Amino acid sequence: MARSHAGIAVAPGKRPRGSLSREEILEAGLLIAKRDELTRLTMKKLAGELGVTPMAIYRHFENKAEVIDGVLDLFVRDAAVADHEVGKEPDAWRRWTLVTFGKMFDALTQTPGVMPFLSTTSRFGPAAMSALNAVLEVLRRAGMSEKQAVDTFAVLCAYTIGAAGLATAWSRADGAGDPDEERRRMRLSIEATPRSDFPNVVDAAADLAGVLQRFPFQMGLERLLRRELPD
Repeated sequence: MARSHAGIAVAPGKRPRGSLSREEILEAGLLIAKRDELTRLTMKKLAGELGVTPMAIYRHFENKAEVIDGVLDLFVRDAAVADHEVGKEPDAWRRWTLVTFGKMFDALTQTPGVMPFLSTTSRFGPAAMSALNAVLEVLRRAGMSEKQAVDTFAVLCAYTIGAAGLATAWSRADGAGDPDEERRRMRLSIEATPRSDFPNVVDAAADLAGVLQRFPFQMGLERLLRRELPD
């Protein structure tokens, strides 16, 4: 039995003809990305998720690449990273940008299956275009030139995507153990190394144990945004 996005069990090939929507296909694809990896998405797997034959999906999409483009745009739409107001104070653009990319980081760590495709999608969908437009508008209003705004956006994206990848990898490595116990074990492991060879590492054992367990994304982003406007 397959299970639709609404939680209704549907036997493959038993859905009423014409009942499948483009939106439902994309929601099923995003669900696969959340619990597995979008790289493992196949038309057969997607069809099984929806209780239809692959041909039913091809009535809405030409190929898998088009499905992935749509799933990525649905991911951006659901993340709603730019759907918040910019304040009136002079430094409001930094606060807005901090919130925007913080939401992006949270969305990526919750759905890491989309990350391998972020740089290979064949086009920006409407949700991605809207978010990009909003970010560039805020940066331009902050006094940046067009090139400065684009460069700043690129740097912030690179930092956010890279940080989300590291945070996800570290989280998987830690497993489901108790965080405090994992941090204690890591600190003891670092402290057990020869201090004569690695004095800076051993002295920083407690801080390293904390930072290696949870990536300090917010702190890094705040430091990036405290810098002056780019040259």
